[in-house]
Amino acid sequence: MEINMSATEQAPPAQPAEQKEKKPEKPKRTIGRPSKYKPEFCDKVLELALEGGGWADYAAEFNIDRRTLYDWAAAHPDFSSALSRAKVLEQCWWQDAGKDGMGKDKFNALVWRTSVQARFREDYTERKVQEVTGKDGGAVQIESKTIDTSGLTTEELVAFRNLLVKVKGSP
Repeated sequence: MEINMSATEQAPPAQPAEQKEKKPEKPKRTIGRPSKYKPEFCDKVLELALEGGGWADYAAEFNIDRRTLYDWAAAHPDFSSALSRAKVLEQCWWQDAGKDGMGKDKFNALVWRTSVQARFREDYTERKVQEVTGKDGGAVQIESKTIDTSGLTTEELVAFRNLLVKVKGSP
């Protein structure tokens, strides 16, 4: 059986597999909206820290939430480094404010102390450590003793109970 095709209806000649045109690959779509992060944010963070600013100031400046700052720090080592340096600059600003305020009549030391304790816990939070040890610094030893009351009379038992209540403080 023969099939006739006109010149306009002829099938194109077969091409070897390697010569076939490849379809351009579609770019992969990322999930979520694109990041607003820009490398110049590192400098802005340092500027704000020089004025005593902190994480809330950075988030407000970039119109983002704090969680995004953590995400940017994890994704961009330069931003993480800027945040670390900013913490030092921020602390210097607050320390200078405290030094300046010490000589002034209207310095509110309590507000300053509370602020630095909250912002710089490592350096400004008082820590009290209580440790309980036994004899010669060893473990605490607990002794329990049993008193045999089987040979006591009823009056002696009542007197003993009253004595225990008096020592202990309540029945």
